[in-house]
Amino acid sequence: MMSAVADKIRDYIFRRYPVLQAKGLGDNDSLVGVLDSLAVLGLVGYIEPEFSIELSPFDLTDENFETVVTISRLVERKRSAG
Repeated sequence: MMSAVADKIRDYIFRRYPVLQAKGLGDNDSLVGVLDSLAVLGLVGYIEPEFSIELSPFDLTDENFETVVTISRLVERKRSAG
């Protein structure tokens, strides 16, 4: 079962990039090379106010933004640290 965080992130990505939903992008499928840097910045702009967290430049790595699952783990870490 995925978390509510993952659900919100997936829904945001699918709303912004419906082609990814049409392709059947899964929560563990890589987003590296799929989302460009502007798309990642847009995602950050959604995540920070939605989950009341602040991401630092050090958080913006391929490892943290590789999949919906890794992004939701980053959000959960930031929420529990705050």
